[in-house]
Amino acid sequence: MSDLAWLTLAPILTPLGFGLGLLWPSPRPVRVGLALAGAALTLAFSLGLLVATADGTVLTSALGGWRAPFGIVMTADRLAAWVSVLAAVSALLAVWQAAADPDPARERHHLLALMQFLFAGVQMSFLTGDLFNLFVAFEVMLVASYALAVLGSTREQLREGFRYIVMNLAASALLVVACGLAYGVLGTLNFAHLAQRSAQLGPNTTVTAVGVLLLIVFAAKGALFPLGFWLPGTYPALPPAVGTFFAAVLTKVGVYALLRVFTTVFTGEAGVTNTLLLLFGTVTMLYGALGAASQREWRRILSFLVVSSVGYLAFGLGVGTGEAVRASVGYFAVSVLVTTALFAVAAVAERASGSRLVRVRGMLDFLPLLAGCFLLCALTVAGLPPSGGFVAKYALVRAGLAQGSLLAVLGVVSALLSSLITLYAMLKVWRGFFWGQHPAWLPVYRVSPSLHVAAYTASALVAGLTVFAGPIFARADATAAELRDNARYIRGVLGDAPVVIPAPPTGEEAEK
Repeated sequence: MSDLAWLTLAPILTPLGFGLGLLWPSPRPVRVGLALAGAALTLAFSLGLLVATADGTVLTSALGGWRAPFGIVMTADRLAAWVSVLAAVSALLAVWQAAADPDPARERHHLLALMQFLFAGVQMSFLTGDLFNLFVAFEVMLVASYALAVLGSTREQLREGFRYIVMNLAASALLVVACGLAYGVLGTLNFAHLAQRSAQLGPNTTVTAVGVLLLIVFAAKGALFPLGFWLPGTYPALPPAVGTFFAAVLTKVGVYALLRVFTTVFTGEAGVTNTLLLLFGTVTMLYGALGAASQREWRRILSFLVVSSVGYLAFGLGVGTGEAVRASVGYFAVSVLVTTALFAVAAVAERASGSRLVRVRGMLDFLPLLAGCFLLCALTVAGLPPSGGFVAKYALVRAGLAQGSLLAVLGVVSALLSSLITLYAMLKVWRGFFWGQHPAWLPVYRVSPSLHVAAYTASALVAGLTVFAGPIFARADATAAELRDNARYIRGVLGDAPVVIPAPPTGEEAEK
């Protein structure tokens, strides 16, 4: 075990510890300071993981000293470290937003503590090396998210929160069934051991059925069409800071699970699952873009764009080639950062105009820098050059055309059409909110400069996607290569020696 194996636990235990600390009654400046410190420290540990895995090292921490596959292990490879950093960045900006935009009623009911528990669950989902432990991580994450979804008890929150909770409970129940079937067929739930055993078993209908069941579960978590009907109504009902993190990261947990399971674990019979992913991705891209173009409220428009971005990721996974997986890993970063930035921009815009609608007009005169940030994010989310979104979408389209199947080509057409519709939706926001003459009778409210900082910082990171596109895609290339050859991951978790299942205890041993 590496000396740095403890790093796999640090991004989970840090927010968990700070969350418990935040339950203790204390003045607001102390609580805000603790929440920011917890998020910043989590980011520091995630960056440590990124550096430690840069050379292809797979870090594994066996809880209680029980080595894989018999015990619970936390594992970090290039992919896990990558998504851990992205989630930590979004978490820090969301906490900053919450700190800059006081909400006494929700904070009295532990808003900041619940956000830390949510971060812990998300990090655990990314760093677990076990299918059942992934279910546990989902539940940790979802219990916190359920509380955050209904905290405030507005009518809209309760209505949308109920739908969100029922959908996720149903998906969790299916995940338990899938875990049971996987264990029944393969005798293990450890990702590396599942990969080894499924390869030994060869083509098997039951394993394919388990894979399809897992795909449906993760598609529901990731909000792929038609299982993502709950998302566009839920996210706009949340407080802005919470909505930022939900939109940027929670659907990506489902996408990460798809990436992990269908590139590392079940790789033998990819035909059925890849076809389903292509189909889901193709429809989801278009559904999300059309939904965005049909809405008139800031966060409803952006929520549909979240759905569309998940479609692009599913499309890349469904294409399944090395280039497509590389493009998906790169687009993952684009999607998380641009969604964080757009929701942070929307939070400022809603505060300044006092309205959730985009048809206010003339705000360019009052918020010129925010308008610049929005324009940058709009170019990125629509995939226009020279933004990072263009680089990622171009790579996805090229991979789809190179694969050449009818469904892949249809996916490419859907991707291009969705980008055009997304551009139209973004221009509609620009024209409705920033452009034109502001009506004299409409007030413009002062917004805390701290809230602007979150939007500017997130937008600067989006600009960084263009400036550092080379290193980012080089990392994505290495990650995709590692995912397509899972031998290093299996060896990193299970070691070089063959796994020997201990003999059952004898009668005398069992009595002891």
